[in-house]
Amino acid sequence: MRGWVGGLRWRVPLQLTAMLVAGLVVAGIPADEGGTPPGVRTAGEGAGPKAALRVMPLGASSTEGVGSPGTAGYRGPLFAELTGDGIRVDYVGSRHDGPAGMADPDNEGHSGWTLAKMIPAVGAWVAEADPDVVLLHMGTNDVNSGAKGGVAAARLDTLLDKVFAAAPQTHVIVAGIWAPLSAHAKDRAELARLTPGVVARHRALGHSVEFVDTSTLLAPGDFADGLHANAGGYRKIAAMWTTEIEGWLAQRRAAPVEPVGPAGR
Repeated sequence: MRGWVGGLRWRVPLQLTAMLVAGLVVAGIPADEGGTPPGVRTAGEGAGPKAALRVMPLGASSTEGVGSPGTAGYRGPLFAELTGDGIRVDYVGSRHDGPAGMADPDNEGHSGWTLAKMIPAVGAWVAEADPDVVLLHMGTNDVNSGAKGGVAAARLDTLLDKVFAAAPQTHVIVAGIWAPLSAHAKDRAELARLTPGVVARHRALGHSVEFVDTSTLLAPGDFADGLHANAGGYRKIAAMWTTEIEGWLAQRRAAPVEPVGPAGR
């Protein structure tokens, strides 16, 4: 599990060591040089241009960009950060919205939706989009509408079942609730407490998934209306996604490769 305190990231010591190694790999291997991480498709076989990383922004109004429509929420800054770091990005999803001239408006942001409402639909979206990475931010509307933290966690578990049934090789980054939800603080905290266990269950099944506790990522001044981030808040969120995506890519590059023995052995 990862966390953010005042915009700074923390890990337990073993994870810190792994991340330092991964960071060196990111710095040393540009996106268009070296090997392609397993699970990331290439265009054609052998030498040739790399295909873009297919990223699905999946969530509700914050994924759509409410609070900062001029940046499409975090999607605009995230696209700029990743491409600036040499990573070719292709947003995927059934929705296409954002400011005029946005480089890639595809997403799966459904304003007002709860986990309960999304569960029946998400499998078809993911199967059609075939993402390499899913950026999942859900649960705010469940808790804000009165769902207990345990109920929201069970819904998240079911949603992840649907996602991995549709795309078993995808990597999912689950972000916690970043809105304060002061009237539902107990259930917000309970969902954050239970989510690592949900993620651990899926990892035990062989799924590639991680959780980022973003409960302290944003300050009061980072919100447009107390629920949705403003442009500055979304830039912090974009930076969080960038760190997670690039860390995952680095870990994939650094993973040991089994040697291939002589034919017949």
